[in-house]
Amino acid sequence: MAENRERKKGKNKYHKLYLIEKIKNWHNGSMPKAFMESIKSGQFKIALFIIIAAVGAALILYFAGVFNKPAQNENTSQNSGQPSTSTSPNGQTPEISTPSVFVPPIDNWEARVTKKPFGIYITPQTSPVQPERFSGYHTGVDFEIFAEEQNKDVPIYAICDGKLLQKRTATGYGGITILACPHTNFGEGENKLNGEDITVVYGHLRLTSVSANAGDQIKAGDKLGVLGAGFSNETDGERKHLHLGIHKGTAINILGYVQNLSDLDSWADATTYLK
Repeated sequence: MAENRERKKGKNKYHKLYLIEKIKNWHNGSMPKAFMESIKSGQFKIALFIIIAAVGAALILYFAGVFNKPAQNENTSQNSGQPSTSTSPNGQTPEISTPSVFVPPIDNWEARVTKKPFGIYITPQTSPVQPERFSGYHTGVDFEIFAEEQNKDVPIYAICDGKLLQKRTATGYGGITILACPHTNFGEGENKLNGEDITVVYGHLRLTSVSANAGDQIKAGDKLGVLGAGFSNETDGERKHLHLGIHKGTAINILGYVQNLSDLDSWADATTYLK
């Protein structure tokens, strides 16, 4: 055992002297010779193997990290609760679809169209409302009140985004507001408003309840005001109800009736865009 330990010490001492000698040779410019001797001794091969193994391991770790990052980002996006933007096959972000219907101008609107729908032909003799002082094709839709609302405030809402053009009194209406809604894309099929400008007439309002002024921007669903009192100056002597007219284009037209059926083409039936 003692002899083995002495032999190991001798070998270690020999290796140290050998390395020192190699370094001296390198420093003195005899690198090629020292290099070749290292190759012959087998030590260079061992060192080269270790270096290659280390570089290979580093490359494996690097590429593993690179390919894992997208998956981590995707999981983070899915689990963060934040909305993500998707792209179409051509690489472009798809447009967000816009609503195809108007915001209802009055609560429970479907149950209120009971007397004068859009396009009905009215005469003082045939009108469902008596007494009647008008005649012609109805350009708007009348939304009636319920019996319990006769002495209550009934709120009226903007059906689309736009600018308030006018709020004033007018014959046949009492208080009216006119809202301009540009580039509307409501409805479907042949009734679709393909980017058309429209003006919306809200008739029979209590003007003192309309806080917005001409020129103000209005959002769909904003409260415009409340209905005027029945058979008063607020409704020009008419019953308490909402007359809603939609005129195509930017021109202001508040006619409640037209005499020719073809003239209705300039108007739109609001109920078509509320369903």
